[in-house]
Order: sequence, then C-alpha cells, then structure tokens
Amino acid sequence: MSTIVCFAQDGGEVATDSVQSPQQIELAERVDTLVRFTRKQFYKNNFDRTIEVGQETLDLAKQIKEYQSVFRLYSLMGNAFLKIEDTLQAKKIFLEAITEAEKLNDTTRNITTARIDLGNLYLLEEKPEEAVKQYKSALPLAEKLKDTTHLFILNYNLSELSLDAERIDDATYFVNKTNSYVTKLNAEAYHAVANLVTGRLYKLKKDPEEAAKYLKESMRLAESASYMDALIETSEVYAEVEIERGNLEAAIELLKKADTYKSEKYRADKMQIIETTTAKFKLDQYKQELLAANLQNEVNQQKTKRETTYLWIKIASAILLLSAVILFISYLKRKKLLKNLVKKNKQYLEAKELSEKQVRAKNQLFSNITHELRTPMYGIIGISSLLQDDEKLAHQAENLNSLKFSADYLLSLVNNVLQLTQLEAANAAKLKQTDFNVRELVASVVESSKFLNTTEPNTYQIEVDKEVPKLLNGDDIKLSQVLMNLISNASKFTENGTITIRVERLEDLDGKCTIRFRVKDTGFGMSEETISHVFEEFSQTSSNYEHQGTGLGLNIVKKILHLHNSELKLESEINKGTEASFILSYKLTEGVGFKSESTQNAQNVLEGRKILVVDDNKINRLVTSKTLEKRGATVTTAEGGEKAVEIAKAETLDLILMDINMPGMNGFQASEAIRSFDTSIPIIALTAVEEEKIIIENTLDLLNDFILKPYKPKVFIDTILKHLRS
Repeated sequence: MSTIVCFAQDGGEVATDSVQSPQQIELAERVDTLVRFTRKQFYKNNFDRTIEVGQETLDLAKQIKEYQSVFRLYSLMGNAFLKIEDTLQAKKIFLEAITEAEKLNDTTRNITTARIDLGNLYLLEEKPEEAVKQYKSALPLAEKLKDTTHLFILNYNLSELSLDAERIDDATYFVNKTNSYVTKLNAEAYHAVANLVTGRLYKLKKDPEEAAKYLKESMRLAESASYMDALIETSEVYAEVEIERGNLEAAIELLKKADTYKSEKYRADKMQIIETTTAKFKLDQYKQELLAANLQNEVNQQKTKRETTYLWIKIASAILLLSAVILFISYLKRKKLLKNLVKKNKQYLEAKELSEKQVRAKNQLFSNITHELRTPMYGIIGISSLLQDDEKLAHQAENLNSLKFSADYLLSLVNNVLQLTQLEAANAAKLKQTDFNVRELVASVVESSKFLNTTEPNTYQIEVDKEVPKLLNGDDIKLSQVLMNLISNASKFTENGTITIRVERLEDLDGKCTIRFRVKDTGFGMSEETISHVFEEFSQTSSNYEHQGTGLGLNIVKKILHLHNSELKLESEINKGTEASFILSYKLTEGVGFKSESTQNAQNVLEGRKILVVDDNKINRLVTSKTLEKRGATVTTAEGGEKAVEIAKAETLDLILMDINMPGMNGFQASEAIRSFDTSIPIIALTAVEEEKIIIENTLDLLNDFILKPYKPKVFIDTILKHLRS
C-alpha cells in the first residue's frame, strides 16, 4: 500500500513567551530562515544536509522556545532518517516529538503530524497494528481542529490498512470518510487515491462492475498528477477486477501498463538509491568535518570583528589558510570515495538484475518440475486406485494400501515444495470458496495419516462438536493441507499413543461460523527452544533420521493460516505430548448443489456419455479411461492434438478432456482448432501444469474448466458432470 506523508503546517498555537526582546526576534527570524532552508534540502533529496542543518536549527529553536519550528524540524529530520533507512533514529525523533508535544499540552496540528509520521514508520517496519493505533489516536485532535488535510490522510491510510486486512466494515467506514474529506481538497493525487480505495472496497464486496468505474477514474487522475505509486497499485488492482469481469485481454493490457510504470519507477529509484547512499556517506563524514567547520566559523567571527592588530590578522589568515587546505584535502577524499560509491552502486544494481533473472529462472524450473513430477505420479496413483477397486486382488489389499500411501506421501512432498513457492507469490492469496462436509474432510485426512506409523500404531480419536454445521463454505483444500501436516507431525512423533482431533464451534463473528481445530498427541513433545524454530523453512525438530522430514510442513501451515488471517498456537511438554490449535471462520451454506461421494462414485453416473481423452502419455490415457469407463462412459482416446482435432470433426462427442503440454500441437492449439468448427462442446484441461498458466494463456476462452493431475475422484467427476452437454 502507499501511505501519504505530510509535514507540520502553519497554524495553531504553542506556548511561547508573550514578550520578546529584539535579540529574540532576530533569532526567531534566523530560525525561520533555517527551517525553510532545511525543508528545501529535504525535497532536493539532500538528506545529510537536512539532518545536519536541522539538528543545529533544532537546538537554537529549543533555546528560544520557537516550538512551531521545533515540531517542523522533528518531522523533517525524522523523515530524512527514514529516507536513508535509519529507522532507529527516525523512531527516536518521532517519539521525542510526541513526548514534547504532550509535555507542552500541545493541541495544534504538530502532534497530529508526529503521530502520522510514527504510523508511517511502523508500516515500513511491517507493524500494521501499531500504525493503526497511531493513526486512530490522531483522529480526534484532527477532527477537533477541523484539519481537512490531516483528516483525509488519516482516513485514507486507515482505509488501505482495513482493505489489506479484508475488514469490510472498517474499510467501508474509513473509505466513506476519505471521500467526504477529499471533496474539500484540490490536489489530483488525493482524488486519485480516494478513487483507488473506493474501487478496492467494491472489489472486496464482490462488485467488479462498480469497482472498475472508480479504478478507471483513479488511473486518469494519477496519470494527470504523474503519481507513479498510485498508477502501479491501481493498474494491478484494476487487472484483477477485469479478470473477475472476464475481460482477460484488458487485464493483460493493465498488467503491461503496471510493468511499464514499475520500469519508470525503477529508473527513478536508481537515482534515489544513489542520492540516498550519498547522503549516508556524507552523514558519516559529518563528524570528521566538524572540527574544520568550527575552525572556519572562528575565522568568520574574527573577520566580522575586524581586529586592527596585525598579529591577530596574521593568526586569522593562518587559520583561514589551514582550514582551506584541510577542506580541500577532505574534498578530494570525498570525491574519490563518492566515485567508488557510484561504482559500488552500479555493481549492486547489476547484481539485483542478475538476482531477478535467477528468480525468474527458478519459477520456470518449478513450473517444469510441476508437470514432470505430477505426470508420472498421476499414473502411479491412478493405477493403484484401480487395483484397490479390483475385487480379484482383495488378498493384496495390504500391499496395495501401502503402495497407494507411498505414492500419496511422495506426491505430498512434491506438493509441499511447490506449495511453498506458490504461497510466496502475490496471486497465492486467493482462497477458493466451495461447499464441503467438515466431518468427512477430517475423517479422510485421519485415514490418510494412519499409515505414517505402522510399526508402533497410534489410536485416533475424532471429536466434532454437535453445534458444528454439516456443510461449510470455504477453501477445503487448504484446510486439508493444514490438518494433514499437523496430523502427520503428530503421527511421526507418537508411538503407541493417542492422537485426538477436536472440532468445536465458537461464537460467530461477522455472520460467519467460527471453528477451532485442535490436534493433540501423547508423543515425545517439544521444548520451548524447539518450538521457537519449528516455523523456519527446512527446519527439523529431531536429529533422529527416523523422524526427519523436509522441514516444510509447519512453515506451510503458517503461510496458509496467514491467508485466513489466523495463526497456529503450539503447546507442548517433553514426554507428555503436543497440542496444535487454530481458528478459522467460514460462511454457512444451505448445501445447494452439494453432491455426496456415493453419487459421484455411482456406476452409471456417466452412462450414455461419449468422452474424448487427449494425452500423449499412454499410462495417463489408460488411467483416465478406466476411471471414466467404471462410471459408464464410452471413451475415445487420442495421443496428440492433431489426432484429437480429427476425432472431434468425425465423431459426436459429449465432452473432451485435454492435456496441455504435448509435443507437436499442444492443448491450447488443439482447443483453438476445435473451436473453429465447434464452439459449444465442453473442453476441460486435464493437466499437471499450474492453474496460473491456464488462466494466462487461455485468452480466447478456449477451455471451460481445468482439473489438475493428480486429482481426487470426487473433484474429477464433479467437474465433468458440471459441464456435460445436455
């Protein structure tokens, strides 16, 4: 988000001496001149001069009790320290400003500005709750003073924070306040961000049409004001809204604009980095130059007194000459150091560009791994599932269960690595909304975890509060991932013990059903020191190889719960066990359209339907065909895109399952060719590539839906039934 920064303005009264002497008046005028000079240095990005002159002026202003100037200088110096990334000094100055204002019973705009500055600092330190406290504490005083500018800034910053946290009620209140104050302001930049938060609010309320109107106006105003931060944020939010509206081409154009704006900002930021780094260097040199500066001041004082004594003239000349030599040598050293600094900065920018290339290469690698690993896993899991259903192999049930579990466990490791990468991406913050039976979900996860410890098997107890509804609406996949990781951990570290899974309903919040999940075991337990490290990536709690894993589980749990605005609580005692708990809120659902597992597994659910399966992998074609035929479908197969197009022309089909990554004509190209003569047949991508790739490349509305391999049979059949030709 982009916060708005402001400095103390004229207005209001602070306690000063009522009668001033001529000398005090002269000093006050000098302070005022120095304050204006300090302000100019800040806006010229001369942050070292801002701090250097600001400190000297601040001491003088305190001496003559010019408190209006004191608070202006606090704000300028604090923000200068922020610009050179010295947050400790910045916080010290802002807190000093607040303390000084409270000590003086200051009821002016000064304390309001100081609290806004401190709130902005907390945002930079990624402490949004602390920032909210500062903004809210400044609101009553700003309202009392009827300070429109400060009221707009405070309500805008609180709007952004509420929208980031997806608190609709708070966001609605602060956005409305922002719009009421912006009408009294003329700056286009203010109107641009007011339209931005209004558009974001309508997006959060699932009203993309209304959101688009405000975001379009925000872009127009931001372009007119050359407000680059607002242009970048608005473009990205507008692109998400256009995707929700189904305007994928418009979304892509907006994302291209965002990239262009980022490039322009990056070029400007390069100069800012050089200026900031130079300011840091100059500030470090300030102490070394202080002695020379004092000598120069002494020479100036001697010159103003115009001593008539020749001896004093010679001494003054000698001092002046010495100072000039010292300053010249210092200048040469600084010039040499500055050249080295610019060279180092260039190397830093080159390293940054190389790092970004490596990140893009890593993302491409993970995309390739997704397909290459999931494709064979689909075959292994699919065939083992078919063998489990074969009554003739009932005597091999134990071996088949072990095979199926091993395949599922290997897939979970692959998914954990990929999931960790996805959760770090910006578009991972989307939670799916689907109806699910929480009791069936918990039971399924427990059954999948029982094979983790077969040598010293555990007893599993599931306790679900009767007040918990049968059906909830939310992201069941991510809930399964959380429970699977927690129950798997409990199973690994418990032998011949008891693992209890409790699901209880708490008091509803904001019209949503609030559920607490607990996973308690009687296993080895953990020390407080171990608990402090378990959320680190690739961290393992045991040196015993038997109990080692990838070290990703709890880190993934933490990231998933963060998407739900929740957190994991761990309580543990050595040799007595561990309890993990978390709280999630879900929408209540009437269960309309919810189909039971038995319906999806019915033998004749696809009877009379003709389905084309397109896949270049023979084993994948076999698994998919067997799964469909088991439910009564007639299946035709094609090993590539060209063959699929021929079959679609020659035969009457009810649905096509299309692989994406195939040699020759890929899935997108084959779908486009089929759409040229049949626009109504449902085409579903059955693929191992990531969802984002399908969304980005499906620009011509080629595909009706997608199913990621390996899939759950219920999800597979549900998706097919939803799109079958009537």
